[in-house]
Amino acid sequence: MQRQILFRCPRTGINVQHRIDDERPESSEPADSYVSVRCPACMSLHFVNSTTGKLLGERSAQPASMSRSA
Repeated sequence: MQRQILFRCPRTGINVQHRIDDERPESSEPADSYVSVRCPACMSLHFVNSTTGKLLGERSAQPASMSRSA
């Protein structure tokens, strides 16, 4: 069975949908398991967390102190 994940391409900023195989029981997959995905938006290879859909190296939220000043 396949399931749909959604991630944002870091190069283009476009939201990308991708289907991944979900054959293994969730209890056997570690939370930090990543799959390689060929991005149709930029044609590059990205590593996406198979559980959360987040990209490898993606931060959950940027603190306000890290925002750029002019």
